[in-house]
Amino acid sequence: MANGIEHFMWGYQPHFRVAQKVAAERLFQKIDKRLRPEIFVVGILSDDVPGKFPACVEPEDEYWISSEDFNGVPAISEGLRKAFPEVDMFQSHPLAQQRQGEDLLKRSIRDAVRQVIGSHPSRSPDMAFRVSYPAKVDCYWVCVVLGLQNSVLSAYPSLKKTFVKMHEHRHIPVPVSFIEAAADIFLQRATEELLRPDPGLGGAGSDPDELLRAAGDRFMTGLVWRVDQNCLEGVHGLFGSLTTISSLRYEKAPGAGRILIARKSHPSVAEEVSLASPVKLTSYTSVRKLLELASDDLPLFCDPDQIYGLAHELEYTPAAEDLFEVQILGHHHWELKHTGKILMRVQYGLPSLARLPFDEDKLRIDLPRIFRKISPANIELLVDLVRVAERESHGTMLVITDAAATEAARLAQQGTPISPLLLKAEVLRNLTPIDGAIILDPGGLCHVIGTILEGKATDSGDPSRGARYNSALRYYESAEAPCMIVVVSSDGGVTFIPDPPPAIRRSLIDSAIETMVGLESAGEIKRRLYRQTLDWLEAHRFYLAESDCNILNGLVDKLDERIRSEDQATMWIIRAPFRPHSGMDPELYYVKTGGDNEGSPHS
Repeated sequence: MANGIEHFMWGYQPHFRVAQKVAAERLFQKIDKRLRPEIFVVGILSDDVPGKFPACVEPEDEYWISSEDFNGVPAISEGLRKAFPEVDMFQSHPLAQQRQGEDLLKRSIRDAVRQVIGSHPSRSPDMAFRVSYPAKVDCYWVCVVLGLQNSVLSAYPSLKKTFVKMHEHRHIPVPVSFIEAAADIFLQRATEELLRPDPGLGGAGSDPDELLRAAGDRFMTGLVWRVDQNCLEGVHGLFGSLTTISSLRYEKAPGAGRILIARKSHPSVAEEVSLASPVKLTSYTSVRKLLELASDDLPLFCDPDQIYGLAHELEYTPAAEDLFEVQILGHHHWELKHTGKILMRVQYGLPSLARLPFDEDKLRIDLPRIFRKISPANIELLVDLVRVAERESHGTMLVITDAAATEAARLAQQGTPISPLLLKAEVLRNLTPIDGAIILDPGGLCHVIGTILEGKATDSGDPSRGARYNSALRYYESAEAPCMIVVVSSDGGVTFIPDPPPAIRRSLIDSAIETMVGLESAGEIKRRLYRQTLDWLEAHRFYLAESDCNILNGLVDKLDERIRSEDQATMWIIRAPFRPHSGMDPELYYVKTGGDNEGSPHS
């Protein structure tokens, strides 16, 4: 044992893991707030060193997978290495041959670690794990393991092919989605950190925006390999070229138009207007000028290196995954599509995912929680109206309130009152083109359109969301009657104010508190159970009553003090005290009977 670590690889291994977990949370929650990354570290002994464990896992205490589970990795790795197609490929230069051998060894260790994780009976079925290339730290090959929720990953469009075949001895791995590209970049940076002296000691960590840009570049590099492996300039700069082109103006006007990206001889592309001399994508001002010619019916056609002209898209086999579309949407704004599905959106050089369609089932649950007397028929009517509003390209806003009639009178000078009208989908399409909110009651009766909302200033605004969202938030926080506001953004996506968390059984909170009481009274603290219970309570802070917070804060103080006194070297995370949330209403958020979707705090 060294420094309180039994399965010891190097002195700062817990510090390194915690730093990587924080970095992963900062990165992936910018992509989707539902992503809760899991991080652990696996070390495989590289040489026969006396007194050293054959494998080590960090964290080592009561984790779902143990160090001993990886003892068989060297044997698995050797079998995998012999099966790689490159094993029979010989390099003419000794240094190149040596590097190839090292690469095959590292890849086999990575794949063996991944195989152990994938077959482990305690692995969460909703977690997809990715493993970094190992880095040598002292006498261990060390891999970082990143887990992300399958339920979130599967919600977004993605490609299918995971590699491109260069020749019989070489396959190039390519990411199937922007999230996977972000995972690749994150693990690459983690490996680079492992190669530094004393990994985990100091360092500010990576800027998540910088990692997002690197992930966008990585995803577009994979696209180049899919389209045409001979386009070397595209391999090194397609993401940057498109970002620069989208930033340029032509005669003071921002750019807009479609670009097809495929190999020159692609059978699904028919050139209509061919340039006498192709224009390099890096000739940014020339490409921006040509973009003026592009339309939805006749887009520009290019490979990852150069523009060839204007072309029609013919029938295409999606499984080929070698024809893509870039839509320039305006100043510094473009998106990547495959078969009409948005794979990535880029604004001011920062990539993101397209917003998902609103969750109709959740809206059906939330409406009767806010409007207690709403009928099933009215719920379906409102869902239909939101579905129509979501498709409005210029954005719009629906205010659903029990006080629709009185609000129409109060705001008459700030909108256009109408005779009460039961809204239907086909009518709503004609009411959204003008600015301002449409105010209706929970029965779908519309009273005023084009309304400029007013409300008190609030500290909970979000400057990045624009005027429409923030005016809706101010109005909601000033409203006295039950109210829901549907904000449809001009760049896609629907936001609901409020967007209430799901209801949970009160018994789950009681169970977690009982577990904490039991831990405090036990002779020995089960640290894994303590960590799991605290993590669950952290994720469910919103649901805690004031009395719950008071009990838990006292228990946490006592338990943490005992852990520190038992093991002076143990690392712990400083957690903010539990405090009641002002929006918590037991009538709305506690399910008195029946099931829930949250799961046990100990599952």
